[in-house]
This record gives sequence, structure tokens and C-alpha cells, in this order.
Amino acid sequence: MNMLNVAAVVIIEFARTFITLEYFNIFLAGKNQIKKIISCFIAFLATTVCFLTANNNYINTTSTIISIIIIALSYDGKIKSKVLLSILCYSIMVAVDFIVYIISADNKETWEYQILVSFISVLLFYIITVVLRLIFKKKQKTELVGQWYILLVVSVMSVCILFEMYKEIGLSSYGILFLSTSVLIVNLLLYVFYSSMLDRYVYMQENERLRQQMHYYNMQMNANVQNDKKVRSIRHDMKHHIREINNLANLGEIEEIKKYTSDLMGDINSSKTMFDTGNITLDGILNYYYGKFEEQNIKAAFDIIVPENMGFGAMDINIIMGNLLDNAYENAVKAKESDIKVNIKYNGNMLYISVANTFDGKVNKDKDKYLSTKGEEHGYGLENIKRITEKYGGNMKIEHNDTMFVVSIIIYIAKKNE
Repeated sequence: MNMLNVAAVVIIEFARTFITLEYFNIFLAGKNQIKKIISCFIAFLATTVCFLTANNNYINTTSTIISIIIIALSYDGKIKSKVLLSILCYSIMVAVDFIVYIISADNKETWEYQILVSFISVLLFYIITVVLRLIFKKKQKTELVGQWYILLVVSVMSVCILFEMYKEIGLSSYGILFLSTSVLIVNLLLYVFYSSMLDRYVYMQENERLRQQMHYYNMQMNANVQNDKKVRSIRHDMKHHIREINNLANLGEIEEIKKYTSDLMGDINSSKTMFDTGNITLDGILNYYYGKFEEQNIKAAFDIIVPENMGFGAMDINIIMGNLLDNAYENAVKAKESDIKVNIKYNGNMLYISVANTFDGKVNKDKDKYLSTKGEEHGYGLENIKRITEKYGGNMKIEHNDTMFVVSIIIYIAKKNE
């Protein structure tokens, strides 16, 4: 092999590595760019060295598979997503290679021919990647859910078919071309199925978000309605109270007047709201849960300093505070000592929220993701809080020990131009 051929191989393998990176960028999230660069360099080095020195299909195949997996592992997310996408990626590469191999010229033993086949294969792989990027352009990068294993089984079977076809000596060129094209089409259809699965998951998330919004909004409204009924009832009966006090005064029953007015003040105080920050949404949520805490004799401490208008969406504050206080309530009820501390501070364009609660020490966690202990349908709470927090460019931090669970949030609120 001359230097020109070596240079061509290096360029082709570099392009293949770069396109593979772009392929995974479509589906997986990963902020560590250094990790990506290192994994790409290792993958590029492995495939290039094997292609130039080994000249063996099995070694080249192994190096390609390992290289794809190395690049996939540089991204965030669960291993099942990385494995599935790696197999789908490889199956497309192999199918394209077979198709190009069959329809190309007959002189298949020279280095020039192999380089030409590799160049055309990489070009087709790039075109497929561009098409996939257009299809998934507006899709959220999220974890696989539902029947993801169906995709895995079909993609593995397609790779097995290609390898069996390669070993089948008696199979005609047209047969190989037909099977390779069929495998390619099937694998491309798998991406359509993958897309529909993502749409379904996003739809489920959105439905859960709306359900939570309605749930916490109804709680807020019910708390306001109940308080309003008490106030109206006291106003309605006020003339009767005044008449009774006047009668007692005419009779000189001073002690009875004191007792009567004391009872009346108790009723009036019970109708007062605990929180009156001026922010109707926040007041409604806080007053509702304060009542629940009192019912269960949960010791609760609040430190709230917020303006009437924070420039923060009512639905968003509903979901954040509703989920945080609901989780704190559920956990505190199960703990030996029920204690909740709520801290909300607004400073310029920054909102700080911290909710700390005692709990039984049991944490349901999958890697970095905290799961609900109330069942699968309740597992979106912290995830929704994180999504809203990140929407405002903020961050969420979770800390816990054997007895205390703390969620802290910082949200940056852009000031509107007046």
C-alpha cells in the first residue's frame, strides 16, 4: 500500500468516526466534550490501525463494533439506550457496506477498490445520519421506555442475518443485494418506531404535568373557597353577635361578654390565612399544606420572603411547590419525628427554594435519578421540578442522610423591560 492509499484510509476512518459521533448526538445527551474527544480519538486509532495492518474482516468488524461502543459510552444516559443505538448504528453500517460491495466493480481484491467501497459507504452513512437528524430534530433526548427490547431483538437479528449471509457461499449477488437492502430498510423503520416511542413518552410526561397542574390548582382553589366560606359565615352572623353582646351589656353580664367575645375572636382567627405574601398562587399552596401539616401534628417552620410579583409562571410555581410540599408531607408522616422546614427567598432576579423534611431513611434511587415510593404513576414529581428549574437556567440539588431529606432549588428569573 502506498502513502496515498494510507492517507485515504486515515481520512475515511476519521470521517466515519466523526459521523458516528454526530449519529449519537441525535439521540443522546452529553456535556463532557473532553470525554467525547478522547473516545473519538481511541475509536479512530483502533479502526485505522486494524484496517491498515490486519487486513482481516473479523478483526475489522470487531474493531468497528468496539469503536462504536466506546463513542456511545462517552454520552450520558442508561446503558440500554447506548447498546441499542450502537447495534442499530452498526447494522446500518454493515448493510450499507454489503450493498455498495455488490453493486461496485468486479475487481474486489485491490486496496483501491476497498478504499472506494469504504468511501461510498461512509458517504451513504452520512446521508442516512443527516436524514435521521431531520427526523429527530425536534425530539427530546430522553431514555428508552416501553417495549424498547423489541427494537433490540430486531436489530440484533438483522446483524446476525448479515453475518450468516456473508458466510453463505452459494448465495447469488442479487440475493445478497436483496437481503442487505431489506435489512437496511427494516433498521431504518426501527428508527421510525423509536421516534413514535419517544413521542409517546413525551406525551405521557406532558399529561402528567397537566394533571399535576390541575391537582395543585384545585387544592389552591379549595383552600381559598373554604376560607371564604368561613369569612362570609362570620359576616352573615355578625348582627346576631352584636345583638347578643348588647343584651349581655344591658344585663351587666361582663364576664359573659368576655367569654362570648373570646369565642368569637377564636372563630375569626381560625378563618385567617397563615400566609399572605401577596402572591396568590404561592399563598394558596402554602396555606393548603400548612393545614395538612397541622392535621397530622407535623412540626413545620416557614421562612418566606417574596414579592407579590416574582415574574415567575403561576403553573410552574404550582408544580414546584406542590411537589416539594407533597413529598415532604408524605415522608414526614412516615418518619418517627415529623419535622418540615420551608425556606423561600427572592433576591433580585434569583429565587431560592429549600424544603427539608424528616423521613424513614429509605431512598428509592436509580443511579442519579430519585424515584417515588408511591408507585410508578407518581414518579414524575422531582423530574418535573428539575425540568422547570432547568427551563429558567437554574439547578436542583438533593441531599439526604439517615433522617433528613433536603431539596434545594435556585432559579434565575429574567427581569422584564419596563
